[in-house]
Amino acid sequence: MVKSVAIIPAYNEEIAIGSVVLRTLQYVDRVIVIDDGSSDKTSQIAKLAGAEVIKHTANLGKGQGLKTGFKYIDDEEMIVLIDGDGQNNPDEIPNLMAPIIEEKIDFVNGSRYINDDQLEDTPAYRRVGQKVLDKATNISSGLDITDSQSGFRALSKKAIPCFKMKESGFAIESEMLSDAAKNGLKIVEVPISVRYDVDGSTKNPISHGVKVLLKIIKNMELRKK
Repeated sequence: MVKSVAIIPAYNEEIAIGSVVLRTLQYVDRVIVIDDGSSDKTSQIAKLAGAEVIKHTANLGKGQGLKTGFKYIDDEEMIVLIDGDGQNNPDEIPNLMAPIIEEKIDFVNGSRYINDDQLEDTPAYRRVGQKVLDKATNISSGLDITDSQSGFRALSKKAIPCFKMKESGFAIESEMLSDAAKNGLKIVEVPISVRYDVDGSTKNPISHGVKVLLKIIKNMELRKK
């Protein structure tokens, strides 16, 4: 049996984190929660639910959270990345793991948009911005990804050394895809669902999207040099 670990970056997710950890533990051997400087009870609840918790003393960003989490991978051959806000469905973890086990894929990207019927569940203002980010990411990476900003992914251990992890914030999603493509990793997408009624993000999606786009463009320019 392939050993697996889930890494959950979290910031002030005390409402959802317990449920996410408990449900994720049904499908993986270990759950590591990176509490990225939360001011609420994220750490305490995650521990009670059965997670190993690594706490940042300040809010460093999702990229730094994942970078920290990768350092705590032991002998697990498969890594699941899932957000701690409850938007992702942990019951779909086996769907992300299957291509790695059965097809020797290195990077499985969960996509909210691979099926047309899923588009109806996404607020229009979100999808417009995400399409722009998808296009920029695909140009940068040479891929044809339908959901470049997905935080729900599965990776083989082989993939981890390929990631430079330069981005500290949410632009890390695109950076990881670009690094994977650059290193010739096998990448596939599988459909996932999403819940927007539990969105606890404090970020304005428009300004956030602009910041991510600027980061992608900057990385494209750096790759040309």
